[in-house]
Amino acid sequence: MIFYKKEHLSCISYKTDESDGFRHVKVAEGGTIEFYSTKAHSLVFLMKGSVYFQIEGETKKLVSREMLLVPKGCTFTHEVRQDSELIVFSFRMLRSVCDKLFIQRMLDREEIYEPLGAVAFRHPLENFLDTMAFYLDAGLNCEHLHEIKEKELFLVLRAFYTRRELTKLFHEILGESDFRSLIMQNYMKVKSIGELASLANMGRTTFDSKFKNVFGTSARQWILSQMARQVKTKAMDPDVTINDLMTEFNFNSATHFNWFCRKQFDCTPLELIRNCQKSVLEKASKRGYGKKNR
Repeated sequence: MIFYKKEHLSCISYKTDESDGFRHVKVAEGGTIEFYSTKAHSLVFLMKGSVYFQIEGETKKLVSREMLLVPKGCTFTHEVRQDSELIVFSFRMLRSVCDKLFIQRMLDREEIYEPLGAVAFRHPLENFLDTMAFYLDAGLNCEHLHEIKEKELFLVLRAFYTRRELTKLFHEILGESDFRSLIMQNYMKVKSIGELASLANMGRTTFDSKFKNVFGTSARQWILSQMARQVKTKAMDPDVTINDLMTEFNFNSATHFNWFCRKQFDCTPLELIRNCQKSVLEKASKRGYGKKNR
């Protein structure tokens, strides 16, 4: 345990936002891991265990001592097959100009990539991850530490991994960051996929092909999936109503919203709200929150 922890926790540089930086995650067999983000990519380092990811319809096994990139906005599920331990590094953009230039140069070699590629650990990456886990477990969570360790991580990757290995790891965000960012910022604002194509200055056929290449599925299916995720999250609010959901997500009729819920959740809007709120209460009860609030 670190000395003077109270001073550390009260420092303005103490990191409380988990949307970027490093975190140490331990999860039991059959448990859940939260990675989804519309703002940040995540590098997942599996230190122990076995996890199956299904990212945009493609299944990828991640075993002990392997790393995998989960791009921002990806729709994915996972199955924890064994008690597992991970370091997750989330980042919105690279801080270092050197790192940006290094990854940018990989664009010339995209022909060698392997989609959704997991890459094995190599010394001294394991030492880096062990040290990071020790710091996080001890409560050392300063923003400056995260910034320093981010720079160290990319120095290690650049020094001890081949360009082919790094292209395999990072190809999902090579050359398409502008396109992905445009989609993430605008898909909830437009009324049709045609409008998205216009914003991207592309014809519909070119847009559909680009979208499928970047996100791994059709624009229509991806947008429905993103909306379903957000509707489900909002439905967990104990004060939410069906009208609230319809208004926030621009459903112009009860019939349309009912169709959406049937299609995405196999239930009515009211059943969705009840199921989501029941799930929240059950999780709170398991963690002991329910007893404290009584």
